[in-house]
Amino acid sequence: MFTGIIEQIGFIRNISPRKDLYRLEILPERQRGFPKKGDSISVSGACLTLVGIKNGLWSFDIMAETYKNTSLSHLKYKDIINIERALGMESRVDGHFVSGHVDKVQKITCIKKQKDPYIEISLSEKDMIYVVEKGSIAIDGISLTIADVHDDRIRIYIIPHTLENTNLKYKNTGSLVNVEFDILGKYAQKRLLYKDDKKSLFTEEFLKVKGII
Repeated sequence: MFTGIIEQIGFIRNISPRKDLYRLEILPERQRGFPKKGDSISVSGACLTLVGIKNGLWSFDIMAETYKNTSLSHLKYKDIINIERALGMESRVDGHFVSGHVDKVQKITCIKKQKDPYIEISLSEKDMIYVVEKGSIAIDGISLTIADVHDDRIRIYIIPHTLENTNLKYKNTGSLVNVEFDILGKYAQKRLLYKDDKKSLFTEEFLKVKGII
C-alpha cells in the first residue's frame, strides 16, 4: 500500500524480456531510504518488487500481465518515472490509499504547466462512476484531487511543488499515464451492484449516511 506522495524520480536504464517476465532497471535520482531486496516499490503507480540493487541500479521483475496493462510497456531508455516506497505501519498518510494496482492507461488530453497548471484525462462512461469532484485519484502513482468532472473527462489542478518534483514536469499532451481510481469508490460501487442483498450492511442508504456517496 502507498500514499501517492512521490519520494523521488528515477530514470529508465533498461527493460528487457526474460521468459515470462520482464526485467526493469532504474537509476533513482537519489540513493535514499535504503531499500532492500524484496521491498515493494511504486514505479509510476505500479507496485513492483525490488529484486536487486547493483551499482546504484534498482532491478525489478515485471509479470507479463502487469507489463501489458500498464504504461511500463511503453517505457524506453532515459524515460522518467515516479518512485515511492511502500507505506509503513508508523507512517502518516498524507495523500490517500493507493494500492499500486493500475486500473487504466490513459493519454493526457490536455496539460498546462504555467499559471494554474492542470491536466485533463478522458474517461469512458464506465469509468466515470469512480470519479467525483474533490475526490482522489492516482496518476502515475501521484495522489491528486479531481477539480472538475465533465461528461467524458476530468480536470486535475497541479500545485507547483508536485509539478516540479514528479514526472508530470516532463509529460505532454498525448503522454500515457497509469490511472488508479480511489479504492474506497471501487468498493462502494461493488456493494451497490449487490444492493438487493438484504444481509449486507453496505446498503445505498448506509453509504449516503457515511458520506461515501
